[in-house]
Amino acid sequence: MSIRFIASDLDGTLLQKDGTLPDGTFDMISTLKEKGICFCAASGRQYANLKRLFAPVADDICYICENGAYVVAGSHSAARTIPQEIAMPLIRDILDAGMEVLLSIPQSSVMLSSASRFFTDDIFYRLRNTCTIVSEYGLYSNEYIKISGFHPDGVASLAPPLQKKWNDVIHADIAGEKWLDFTLTNKGDGILSLSEMLDIPTENMAAFGDQFNDLAMLCTVGHPYLMANAPKEMQAYPFKICDNVLKSVYELTNIF
Repeated sequence: MSIRFIASDLDGTLLQKDGTLPDGTFDMISTLKEKGICFCAASGRQYANLKRLFAPVADDICYICENGAYVVAGSHSAARTIPQEIAMPLIRDILDAGMEVLLSIPQSSVMLSSASRFFTDDIFYRLRNTCTIVSEYGLYSNEYIKISGFHPDGVASLAPPLQKKWNDVIHADIAGEKWLDFTLTNKGDGILSLSEMLDIPTENMAAFGDQFNDLAMLCTVGHPYLMANAPKEMQAYPFKICDNVLKSVYELTNIF
């Protein structure tokens, strides 16, 4: 079965420890394009951030952004917004749990002015996200596509009660040590959207990931790869183990 589409998570998967793309990434993407294979950046990050990160090839790839809540393929895009009747009580619960809240709309990250001290270094300076600072979270309540809880000491102990309460209403995925992400969709749904947009069967798709927010994506494609550094619970799934995305892509597609 020929590979026509390859999606990769970024943090903990494709990116190096310093947050940069490994040497050869753009050459790989260009080679894939020449062979008729589409590359997709699949991340919890925002679209504007991903466009900057992949600037030299930004118009040549597809995007699964905000854990699947915003999908872009050329001139086509799709967003899944969270209704206000879900968003506002969920935000209150995250704050009551002792976490800070970072919100996502299709073109920006939204933070309270009082919480900006928690996010400025990481979200603005390291990730270089497009950011909007507001005085109250209700200002964009009809546009939220992802709601994230953050705690500097980690969310492992804070996440379970929120997941138990909200999992029947909205996806609640741990997205790294300090983050708990809520969306009405996931990366697997993003894969299905792109499968329809591009007319590529999922069995002709491959994906690389390392965290629980990648699980739905890995379960959806025909060729799933799990990073060797993934949590032990993830390694219980029948995924191929990978320690270098670029190397595995070249082996998988047989392009050198």
